[in-house]
Amino acid sequence: MDVIKRVSEKINAGIRLSEQDALELFESPDLLDIGRLADQVNREKNNDVVFYNINRHINPTNICALSCKFCAYSRKPGDEGAYAYSIDEMVKKAGEAVEQGATEVHMVGGLHPRWKYDYYKDMIAAVKTAYPAIHIKAFTAVELDWLARKARKSIKQILEELNAVGLGSMPGGGAEIFHPEVRDVICDTKVSGEAWIETHRIAHGLGMLSNCTMLYGHIENYSHRVDHMRRLRELQDETNGFNAFIPLSFQPFQNEMGINQYTFGYDDLKTIAVARLYLDNFKHIKAYWIMLGQDIAQLALHFGANDLDGTVVEEKISRNAGGRAGMAMSKTAIEVMVHKARRFPCERDTLYNRIGTPKFKDFVTSDQKITDESFGQILNRTSYDQLSQVDLKSLALNADLFTLHKLADAVAGERDCFGEMRVTPASIININTLESIGQAVTGVHDSIQQNIAALKIVPSMVQIELSAKAKDQALPEFDFLVELVWALKHSFPDKDVAISGMKTLWKIAQSSETDVKSLLKQLKSAGLDQIHSSDLESETDITHAEISSLHLQALATDVATIGKAELSAPAKGAGEPLWDGFIQRLFALREVSFGLLRVSAVKITTSPGSFVTPVEYMKAIAIARIILRADTHVIAPARAVPVMSPVQGLGASEKQHPAEKIAALTSHFGASSLGPVDLTTFDIIAAIKQIRSTGYQATLDSASVAQPAAVENIGSFTNEIRHIPHSIETGL
Repeated sequence: MDVIKRVSEKINAGIRLSEQDALELFESPDLLDIGRLADQVNREKNNDVVFYNINRHINPTNICALSCKFCAYSRKPGDEGAYAYSIDEMVKKAGEAVEQGATEVHMVGGLHPRWKYDYYKDMIAAVKTAYPAIHIKAFTAVELDWLARKARKSIKQILEELNAVGLGSMPGGGAEIFHPEVRDVICDTKVSGEAWIETHRIAHGLGMLSNCTMLYGHIENYSHRVDHMRRLRELQDETNGFNAFIPLSFQPFQNEMGINQYTFGYDDLKTIAVARLYLDNFKHIKAYWIMLGQDIAQLALHFGANDLDGTVVEEKISRNAGGRAGMAMSKTAIEVMVHKARRFPCERDTLYNRIGTPKFKDFVTSDQKITDESFGQILNRTSYDQLSQVDLKSLALNADLFTLHKLADAVAGERDCFGEMRVTPASIININTLESIGQAVTGVHDSIQQNIAALKIVPSMVQIELSAKAKDQALPEFDFLVELVWALKHSFPDKDVAISGMKTLWKIAQSSETDVKSLLKQLKSAGLDQIHSSDLESETDITHAEISSLHLQALATDVATIGKAELSAPAKGAGEPLWDGFIQRLFALREVSFGLLRVSAVKITTSPGSFVTPVEYMKAIAIARIILRADTHVIAPARAVPVMSPVQGLGASEKQHPAEKIAALTSHFGASSLGPVDLTTFDIIAAIKQIRSTGYQATLDSASVAQPAAVENIGSFTNEIRHIPHSIETGL
């Protein structure tokens, strides 16, 4: 029996999943079906409420006696960057947290070889004495083992003494992966998995609750993860002492693991979902935004997670290892993120007591809501060509991600290349930075040679970016543009030459008092193959009729076109995206045809200044696929995909971008292309791996592969990733 069907039947019958069930879920490619089941289970436990708290992380020291291979945080005494806070400094930080409304301080750090046990006890006592109302969550099982050995006392004695001076609960860190096959490699000097479990058993026996974690995405395989979760489930059966389970995505940089890429978004969401289904005795599954990033954390709220952690303020451990989510989020930002995922935020304390009530939001007005009858009619249609704009807006507002996936999948499944995600390696030239045509040709030549040497991938397109960087910047000279297209086509005859900036070209035509069609004819004669809407300029001020006319004139000159639909939303707050204009633009682009020619692809972007979140963007991709049907590519442009993760990870390449994860996941909602990808600014290999981790093929456009065997090696990554997520070396 299919694993999804079997698991669904067990869940509906109240039958506990086995280890084999969990393993097969991990190995299944059906992410959205697994997510749907996890969402169902989560809603039964927690409705649509998402918890967060106002907390402050205090990492007392990064000086540590251990040398774990995966750790980028620890230092030895005297090392550059080593620090150790005084007790007064820690009390001051706790005070700042209290002033900001915090109900919790979270204290974990290195095992300082010179600090005595009494120092640790004194730091807890000092914070609790100064701020009696604050809940102190502190010291992992690894730290407690260290303190017990220093004090020559038992774990139970240590916990009793720390609890007496103010320790309220334990965090879940230090669990990593319990299985010795992994643990002995990545942290052989830490306490064993059995000792970690026993420490938490003792804490629970004393009435002290704790969290539990699992560090995934390094050298472990799926069976190690299931073994880890089994041990946690068994202890929860015994003690019911865990507050929450927290999967921690491995941060890969500035450590000794030799891994140079982040976890896969597909794997992040699947891990959350499987945890929700298998850990049936846990009420709370946390999407820890610090390590997942805000983007995956928000999507995880639809895959079984019901908690985001909190404001955090100063988290250093994952930040040092390449974390790119930042170290703090405001209460308002968290609540907006939850609302825009169509969930209800609720502040809590450490022990999940509610502070106030969930902030319910009436997401849609009554005239926008779909009745059960009309919704069923939409889902049961064999063709979606007859869906009206009102139907589609109602879907965008009301349907969940899984329903939209089903609809988009039904449309995308009609395509011969279903299961593929196209990538167009490109050399992109900004015309506004050019001093000469020769400079452009030389730059493209150098770029091609560098990419052959470094990536074994050759750009298949040369794209000229027309869009002005500033409003007052002069428009490019048309004669110069024609000469540039001619020079590029003659220098690189095997490559498509494209212009990005349909709106700017329109402005050039207006300024030269001629029509766009005449300009396009000259560009076509010079060698132009394609014209694209630019990611860098908004087209919302052009009417639907005007944009249709621009595409028609290009098609009439035998120039292929790529259009764009922009989703707008208020820049601040939890305001709904403006679906009407977005849907109308998609309908306008769908109707453009000139004989047998039509718009070949449509980019889905956001309007400048808009705050569109990943959940909303996935809906936009699905709506676009439904409207554009199966014969037009839906593009999730590599760097134009909206992300909330704000920073570049320490130690990461500047080309590694959070959009890699989100862009790859759009394949499940109907996207079929990343569009032209500039190899000099975006890590195309990481993007390909992200796509192939989902089970989709990443198809490089023609004439782009210098050594096809190298790309075949990436292809083998698809199957291997399901068993050893990050340990496979792919020879690109």
